[in-house]
Amino acid sequence: MSSPTASRSFTARIKEAALEKALALFLRPRLKRYGEIRRLRIDTTARRLSAELSLHGDPLPLEISSVSYRVQESERGASIVLFDFKLSKEWIQHLIDDRFAEVALPIPDSIKPLIE
Repeated sequence: MSSPTASRSFTARIKEAALEKALALFLRPRLKRYGEIRRLRIDTTARRLSAELSLHGDPLPLEISSVSYRVQESERGASIVLFDFKLSKEWIQHLIDDRFAEVALPIPDSIKPLIE
């Protein structure tokens, strides 16, 4: 019989896998103009995600080694707020640091239960 800790880890990982798929499907059309998501990983316990993006016209992928997130409610609905970005391309890191300390993306109701 497995321990409660192991069971929770397995359950959390299944939830994260479902969230990764749902979020990738949600983000794919929004990023299509810029490139595509090659990999997306989410750690719901630490509230961090990582990703690899293939950008149009750029031979090297953009590595998002880490970004923190929180879910925010407003009268318009739920949003995922991304902050504390760690990116592989220096110029994009500077742009995010200088102009976009936080990025809020509205999320559909179908994703909200998975991300909380």
